[in-house]
Amino acid sequence: MLQFVKTDLFEDLRRQVDGEVRTDAFSRTLYATDASLYQQTPLGVFFPTSAEDVQRAVRWAARHEVPVLARSAGTSLAGQCVNAALVIDGTKHLTRILEVNVEERWVRAEPGVVLDHLNAHLKPLGLKFGPDPASSNRAALGGIVSNNSTGAHSILYGMTADHVLAVRAVLADGSDVRFGPVEDGDLPAALNGNGPVAEIQRRLRELVSDPANQAIIRTGTPRHWRRCGGYNLDRLGVPGVTYHHDPDPRFNVAKLFSGAEGGFGVLTEVTLNLVPLPAHAALAVVPFESGLDALKAIPAMLETGPSAIELLDHTALTMAREVPEYRRMLDSFVVGDPHCLLLTEFYGDSEADCAAQIDALRRHVKASRLPAGELTALHEPDRMNDVWNVRKGGLGLVMSVKGDAKPVAFIEDAAVPVEHLAAYVDELEAFARSLGTEIIYYAHASAGCVHVRPLINAKLASEIEKMPQILDFAVGLLRGYGGALSSEHGDGKARSWINERFFGRSLYRLYRETKAIFDPTNLMNPGAVVEGPAMTEQLRFGAGYQTIPLKEHLDFSADQGFHRAVEMCNGAGVCRKEHTGTMCPSFMATREEEHSTRGRANLLRAAMSGALPAGTLTSPRMQEAMALCISCKACKAECPSSVDMAKLKLEFQAHYHARHGVSVRSRFFAQVARLSRLNAGALAPLVNRLSARGPARRILNRVLGLAPQRPLPAFARTPFTAWFSTRPAPAPTDKTVVLFNDTFNTYNTPSVAIAATEVLERAGY
Repeated sequence: MLQFVKTDLFEDLRRQVDGEVRTDAFSRTLYATDASLYQQTPLGVFFPTSAEDVQRAVRWAARHEVPVLARSAGTSLAGQCVNAALVIDGTKHLTRILEVNVEERWVRAEPGVVLDHLNAHLKPLGLKFGPDPASSNRAALGGIVSNNSTGAHSILYGMTADHVLAVRAVLADGSDVRFGPVEDGDLPAALNGNGPVAEIQRRLRELVSDPANQAIIRTGTPRHWRRCGGYNLDRLGVPGVTYHHDPDPRFNVAKLFSGAEGGFGVLTEVTLNLVPLPAHAALAVVPFESGLDALKAIPAMLETGPSAIELLDHTALTMAREVPEYRRMLDSFVVGDPHCLLLTEFYGDSEADCAAQIDALRRHVKASRLPAGELTALHEPDRMNDVWNVRKGGLGLVMSVKGDAKPVAFIEDAAVPVEHLAAYVDELEAFARSLGTEIIYYAHASAGCVHVRPLINAKLASEIEKMPQILDFAVGLLRGYGGALSSEHGDGKARSWINERFFGRSLYRLYRETKAIFDPTNLMNPGAVVEGPAMTEQLRFGAGYQTIPLKEHLDFSADQGFHRAVEMCNGAGVCRKEHTGTMCPSFMATREEEHSTRGRANLLRAAMSGALPAGTLTSPRMQEAMALCISCKACKAECPSSVDMAKLKLEFQAHYHARHGVSVRSRFFAQVARLSRLNAGALAPLVNRLSARGPARRILNRVLGLAPQRPLPAFARTPFTAWFSTRPAPAPTDKTVVLFNDTFNTYNTPSVAIAATEVLERAGY
């Protein structure tokens, strides 16, 4: 059940800030989950309007010892976006791109800016932000920086921390601070100054300058360059630690914020390095008949210098064919029925350059005797976009497996040197199978990152017990192979608990000291990175998970029940995208989590499982949340997990109306065809006048809940059916079509159906 909230305490916060503070049960439930295994109800949700608003809220939290969690799109796969805290969501108002310096290639922006929106703004300037997480169409810069995100092109652009130049943030005590690069000549003055910035820089410099600590950082930090777990102490000028993608040697505490998962403060501005857009790109789709064959081929394929190699595994391919939008895209680049694909991209100065690189890959694959099928070369932008859209939908696609056993995320973003990739996956798969668990995987293959997901029923205690066993085994393998426990999705609740074992006691001690330097009261997203709870706590499902029994009106047998159809939503939040596709139109209009497909699914699940009070499922408040779903079916086509909110809403409405009865408004519009038939024709002029204005219209507005500004559709003096039956009939032909004249084309706008008829008959039908 929801935790108790001190109403007076939050009233005090409301008086101090300009932004909206919400503490109602529905708002808190909407922010209780992300895209991970976890669920934890926040104390309240705050939507700041400015950096000063954030500072006022954090100062309030410090006075009252309330934990704080900064959150953007909530796409975390490790659980760092849920906590018993005041959630600060900057995606509604902190969305400004403040400054772009084209010559020096950097941008300064607020944390709520969505990455795809930023790149669209930068495209005319020939620039982009290098790291490209799959969630770029809804993930915002604050979360991307805090998570140290990366993506398919990490072999070119590295991690987000490689591109962080400066941050502005509010610390746990409410201090407004800015960290950025410090030139060597300015370092003594920067360390000896007054205020929180100088103090933090001084203490961190002392920490990483100690020779014993430097040795700990060098030996404890994973050797693989693609890493985002722990804290980035190794980026503060530790001798002997180098990076492929970050040549800037200056002392810069801002880089420590990247990957801190909100544990050091709340970001209010970020300044990021930019990279040039590639002149041209091309893709080679290389098929394989086994996943291990594909993994073993990666080192040889990397010798040709691609910009990215991505593995699209058999499960993702199979699931993509079940989703209409993804099936359409898949058909544009997949030949035959391969087991899996290596999507291999090349950048070049011209189309001919890219084509030559693909030819070189084709020759190299044959010369190396790799067990690959015939590759397909793609040069058309639309077809390449289809490839990347399917790959970016991979998470949701693999999660669309029916039933309670799902491919769950807790070891899914480990990375090893590519020469060990096949062996790592093979050993991990063998261990999982020894526990009776199958795994599926797809990969940022070029970087040695494998998204391994064991199939776990997180509603059974016996299955939940397997998760720490599998993770513990993976840690042993990764230490042996020089890999990183997290290379993309961070620590959160899934891995923070085992960080001491993975990084070693000495380095973990330095991490704890670092956390205390920034956040001595442990109020900033506590439990992430250090001092994490057991990974089996605060689960979204768990051994005690149950749902209330419902007599279903629709057939949900294919989903194994209405509740499981709701549970298909895994929280990835693709429905929060705004400028591509159709899903979800009500979110695009309101930018409210409640009016996204994910938000509605979370509310339904919470009401059925007892996370919301009894009776909530059929409450008027739930009806409000469902009302703006326009049943467009876009989610059915575009959600990678095929969440069909239109069908779920219809089932909900049956239960709601069974409890509350059917309103006059609903009854009226349910009879729209019959009423239209009565009002069209001879009565149309009179009815149109009455319904347009005057007392009759005011009564309709009041009884039916109509907006006064909305004109009602006029009725036609001659309905389409009357015109059709009296028109001169054409001579019969063998060419026949059926014209569906719906209610509105018949009685309101017959000119459309008339024109269609005339065109068809002129064409000989």
